[in-house]
Amino acid sequence: MKQSREVQAILGGTVLYIIFSFFDWQQVSFSTSFGGGSFGYSEWSGFGIIAALVAIVLLVWEVARLVNFRVNLGSLSPGQISAGLALLLLLTTIITFLTHGTARHWPAYIGLLLSLVIAGAAFMRAKAEGVTMPEMPKNISVGGTGGSGGSMAAPPPPSGSDNAPPASDSADV
Repeated sequence: MKQSREVQAILGGTVLYIIFSFFDWQQVSFSTSFGGGSFGYSEWSGFGIIAALVAIVLLVWEVARLVNFRVNLGSLSPGQISAGLALLLLLTTIITFLTHGTARHWPAYIGLLLSLVIAGAAFMRAKAEGVTMPEMPKNISVGGTGGSGGSMAAPPPPSGSDNAPPASDSADV
């Protein structure tokens, strides 16, 4: 089957991301009079475990979409799920990139770049599928200076009310 560029970018980028997650994202090389070596950590340490697992979930989801496996998602469309997972992958990769900052090695940069490509392709695909972002209600006014003078209007009183305070249930003693 011939797939769109966005699908190819998502699937290929996610497979590459998972492969690069096993490379050293942090690495220190050393040499001694007896030889040398290096020591490093892959993405599969610390918070990076979450990012790598999100990549696996995204890959499974995209393969399921590719083979037309139907899942009842309620009001969410498959495009929204794909875009949400891609955004979550980008977010967790950025956090991993920042937390794995000591002795950062080239696979970390590749992983960050791949997560950007995956997220971009997922959002382009979602837009092509007609997925739209929810809009803010038009009757809410946000603003003010942060003090007690907010600009949100009070809700209207219920119909048929005479604006009298509610009666107390307790009897005066």
